[in-house]
Amino acid sequence: MPTVLVTALETGAVTGMMTDAMKTALTDAFSGISADVFEIMGVALPIGLGIAGVFIAIRLGINFFRSIAN
Repeated sequence: MPTVLVTALETGAVTGMMTDAMKTALTDAFSGISADVFEIMGVALPIGLGIAGVFIAIRLGINFFRSIAN
């Protein structure tokens, strides 16, 4: 049995239990997921930065008025 596996590994058709078609399918799937994640980040990041900026501005404003009041 190990002789058959070694022969198959030398041909490059099978690496362990993963075929070339499985490698291609996984590569395509992960590439698609990566593209989708970057697209979502491109949409969500400006909105998130805007919201964070509002909260930082409010916090700085409150601290500024507290320092004037004292």
